[in-house]
Amino acid sequence: MSRLLALIALSLFAAAAAAQYPQRPIRLIVPAAPGGGTDITARSFVPALADNLGQPVVIENRGGAGGVVGTEVVAKSAPDGYTLLMVYISHATNPTLVTKLPYDTLRDFVPITLISHEPTVLVTNPAVPAATLAEFIAWVKAQSNLSYATDPGSAGFLAAELFLQRIGAKVQYIPYKGSGPAAADVVAGHVPYMWSVISIVTPYAKGGRLKALATADKQRAPALPDVPTAAEGGLADFAVSGWYGLVAPAKTPRAVIDRVHAEAAKALQSEAVRQRLAASGSIPIGAGPDEFGAHIKSEIERWHRVLTAAGVQPTN
Repeated sequence: MSRLLALIALSLFAAAAAAQYPQRPIRLIVPAAPGGGTDITARSFVPALADNLGQPVVIENRGGAGGVVGTEVVAKSAPDGYTLLMVYISHATNPTLVTKLPYDTLRDFVPITLISHEPTVLVTNPAVPAATLAEFIAWVKAQSNLSYATDPGSAGFLAAELFLQRIGAKVQYIPYKGSGPAAADVVAGHVPYMWSVISIVTPYAKGGRLKALATADKQRAPALPDVPTAAEGGLADFAVSGWYGLVAPAKTPRAVIDRVHAEAAKALQSEAVRQRLAASGSIPIGAGPDEFGAHIKSEIERWHRVLTAAGVQPTN
């Protein structure tokens, strides 16, 4: 009986604490370097989220190991809502790409909200003799010893490998330490093409330094409205995006999770936030904990199949 009473008291205490949440600044770990898509997305909506919560939300960049370093920090943090994690697509690919993760992606975190996504885009150097996706596919199949540029594990890499599996072609990838340097080499003509999240390549495409042939989304991207979708180009059911979301350590009270989601969703309705996201090509979503949790699970399964079929070897 005493144990039962203790559990009831603990539950009531947790509920009371959640009802008063937050009472102090919140730390948001961004497991990536400043200036990248994850960091830009965080800084686009965090000021509005902080205003809605009534407490500062302090961004802490903890990049390294494809997001593993910062993610481990949050996995080991107290589940009180005062340490949150910004995740991106590597959160779903690391279970396949890293053999010894220091955390369990599904067990050690609770999803809060799917913030936004960036569609990927197929871009080529202007010298590539293809004006449409169909012409590009024919050109790829006619080549030997062809290569493409990529940041391994990125959304662009996933789109590129899925694309090759869908068209039945073999192309060697050249790894780069970021999508920015990869895009620069495609512009320079050192590598003929790449798939990339839209924020990286849009300035080059609008300036005529890259040729955008298709977006991997269900509808055309507002940032590149003249570029057809893959489906319009003849490749049906091909959607790959870099997505961003918030998670918390496992066992964080549901009331806290619901509060953060509600205020994040409200922030994403702000015109100022939407304009900042649009500037980087990111499209707001605001999905809740259950939907985001289902999305993470499906992405883990989807990319495990693609990466395994591509023969990508995991790292220790």
